[in-house]
Amino acid sequence: MNPLNYVRNAVSRSGTDESSGDAVITDGAGGGAVEANAAADRPSADVDDHDEHSVGVFFPPNTLADVVRREWISRAEEMLGTSIPTRFVQDVQLGRNPLRIEDVTPMLAPEVERELLRLSYDADHALVPSSLGTGFPAYKFVDVGLVFEETVDVVLPSHKTADGLYKNPQNALLAGLGVAVMDAPAILIDHRAQEIGMDEVAPELAKFLAATTHTDVANRSYGYWSAAMTTVPIGGRAEMDLNPAIQRAANSLTPWLSAEQWAPWAIENGDIEPDATVPTLAEPDLMVVLPHGVTLGQHHNLRTIHADVANAHVVGFWPLDAAWIHTHVRRGGAAYVDAEVHDESSPLRQVWEAHTAKFGVSDPVDRWERFFADHVEPALPEQ
Repeated sequence: MNPLNYVRNAVSRSGTDESSGDAVITDGAGGGAVEANAAADRPSADVDDHDEHSVGVFFPPNTLADVVRREWISRAEEMLGTSIPTRFVQDVQLGRNPLRIEDVTPMLAPEVERELLRLSYDADHALVPSSLGTGFPAYKFVDVGLVFEETVDVVLPSHKTADGLYKNPQNALLAGLGVAVMDAPAILIDHRAQEIGMDEVAPELAKFLAATTHTDVANRSYGYWSAAMTTVPIGGRAEMDLNPAIQRAANSLTPWLSAEQWAPWAIENGDIEPDATVPTLAEPDLMVVLPHGVTLGQHHNLRTIHADVANAHVVGFWPLDAAWIHTHVRRGGAAYVDAEVHDESSPLRQVWEAHTAKFGVSDPVDRWERFFADHVEPALPEQ
């Protein structure tokens, strides 16, 4: 079967048969049967009382998001003592090809809109986790504002671009495209595979999502943020022993964010130093999720939230300098991939030529310029 017909059929099945368990996986992530959306269809009255902020999670067609949804979010709910309304769309195999993203978006859009609309009945805000693969621009090409305005993207870069843009040109092409179409509000966090190990990225992301649903997500409904969290085991500690441990954890928390992962092209071009830090605008908004009945002393910079948890979970959010993000991440990423596709000797150009060849395109540069004008330039922030 022609690959595009395969995609069309997959999306068609996803949009018309919610009971289908035939998941199609993007970019080689693990497979497995997909549970039905029935759990997310439960009335909002079934949501636990502690879920007072009414924050849901929408999983777009993205490899990392799909793994989090299938394997980890329910465990994170149990660990963080919450019940999260969730909706998703089937993960679709796009072969890391932007032209396939463009081709499938009109068929994907009704599915995304329908599931977001359903989530809006159970949640006032929605977190949308994704890494910068094919699924993220596919989701961003869909205008969801009229369906559910209160969405906050939680975005991770590819772990492969940190190893070198030319070493993994397919990922570099998607990274530049992804940050170009990214917009606010968004929470940006590093892909921490080098720090915690690849196998821990999805469960840590699930845990972060679950912790964030306890917080006031309305405070993240504008601009760009980064975040971090850590867990403080309680065990048999008395509350007087717990206070300093939690305060130390809060004071030592630093954002999961690096220029190396978010602006590698700016480093490569010499626009910023290799050890540059992403500028923040203020001190972090810090909070701790505590077991019921556990109290802390007065902490001027730390708000407490009680839930059905066994340990203390400290979460922080840092507001980011939007001008820096617009210059070095979004416009910088777009300019980088544009220049590389126009360079005949670039590995990114070779990747793009391979993508266009699958569509019978005779002039790959002209096709890129049309793609860039249609999808990238309109999404970029103004100078």
